[in-house]
Amino acid sequence: MAALAEVSIATVSLVANGKAAGRVSASTQQRVMDAITQLGYVVNSAARSLATGRRQCVALFARDMTNPFISAIAAGVSEALGSQVQLLLAVSGAGNQTPDVERVLNFGVDGVLLDFPMPLGTDDAEPPCPVVLLDDPNTPKGMSSVHFDLQRGARELANHLIELRHRTVVYLDSPRPAATFQERRRYLGEQLRRKDRNVKIIRVPSDIEVGAARFAVTKGWPDWQKAGASAIVAASDVQAYGALAALSDLGVAVPDVVSVASFDNLPFSAITSPPLTSINLSAFDLGFEAATLLQDMIERGERARRSVQLPTELVVRASTGPARPTKRRTTTRV
Repeated sequence: MAALAEVSIATVSLVANGKAAGRVSASTQQRVMDAITQLGYVVNSAARSLATGRRQCVALFARDMTNPFISAIAAGVSEALGSQVQLLLAVSGAGNQTPDVERVLNFGVDGVLLDFPMPLGTDDAEPPCPVVLLDDPNTPKGMSSVHFDLQRGARELANHLIELRHRTVVYLDSPRPAATFQERRRYLGEQLRRKDRNVKIIRVPSDIEVGAARFAVTKGWPDWQKAGASAIVAASDVQAYGALAALSDLGVAVPDVVSVASFDNLPFSAITSPPLTSINLSAFDLGFEAATLLQDMIERGERARRSVQLPTELVVRASTGPARPTKRRTTTRV
């Protein structure tokens, strides 16, 4: 094969094993691929595993595959791994269920990507393979992670809301214990109060499910309106979709009566009615960078802690607008 493609055996190995990016020119890669096709070469995964001691398989653990954010993470991971490494998805249903980690590890994987905290190791015992945590700003000691700069995104949203004169904000919070949701709530609250210490935040729990958020907003809106709420911020786009649906059901105009914003910026957010203002947390980039980091750790055979922080930014759309002026009571003297 090397002779047919007029390259070295090492070059053939790089191309065949999906490691040619940045090492072999595109034209040379194409010659090797043409030779592989012409000779009908197929990589023997079992033989490769025996030679390298690797299974060429990575596991992604996540909750709730129905959430489009998780689907986008998986797409990014798959793109980074390429065709030579298999992706094993261990995903639970909605709610607080978690996949059986030990059972999956028994299949034999080279590395693990975790989209939620999981006790794979302690300070005294290393995990059985390289591990990268996703979207966890409070990474445990010794663990590697890829997470978002949530503080920057929260600051931009807080500035946006304050400039629009919103002073009473309903926050649709997630009851899930993941640190990312705790930090989204904390940073937004801190940034709002830093701009105006008199800002009032009404915290309302809602699971990350359209129906749950729709119910919460339908039930709570009359009281929130009496309290002067002029904006609703959701911990995730999925919750914001439920909020928009509820407000539509109630005949409440967005953003004329109440503004709506959230975290995530999923593709659907550009086509909701109205389009949703959201902090861009690229799930695809999260998956891609985490898988890239994990592959590098596997290749180098290292476990040293490494952390990657991804940028965030506020994407302003039509769901946010100026708060209505507060009506002042007038008295008439007789």
